[in-house]
Amino acid sequence: MRQVLELAFRRLTPSELLDSREDLKQSALLRILEVESRERQRVRTASYLWQVAFTTIADELRRRRRAREEPVETERLEARVAELHPTAPAEFPGLREALRACLEHLPESRRIPVVLHLQGFAPSEVSRVLNSPGKRVENLTYRGLSALRRCLAAKGHSP
Repeated sequence: MRQVLELAFRRLTPSELLDSREDLKQSALLRILEVESRERQRVRTASYLWQVAFTTIADELRRRRRAREEPVETERLEARVAELHPTAPAEFPGLREALRACLEHLPESRRIPVVLHLQGFAPSEVSRVLNSPGKRVENLTYRGLSALRRCLAAKGHSP
């Protein structure tokens, strides 16, 4: 069993996970033992062992991808706006502060989709990032944008 798992991990492990190959093998062994104890039978065919190795690696890649996701911050949006429109602060005094204040008053459920939308993310991308149905993300985005427009208009900034 160990030889088959060793071969599977040697061939399947991508370069970004080479440093944790031994940990992944141990995790796979624990999965196998857990299934065997639960089902009270030995399931050690070579194809099953390769499948366990593959799913262990895939789970670790997904876990690392989720861990890399950073919270959305309004400062990044402001930096992006300043990068795209360097004269904007001079043309629209107080807009940065008003935008920040209005975004802070939005509920988080709407603020995150709105900020991602303003950064140029497509609705499908926002839906995938938030792990939420597309229609819900669209509704949150458009309701949030409407509230943002009202807030900015109340502060004297209208389109």
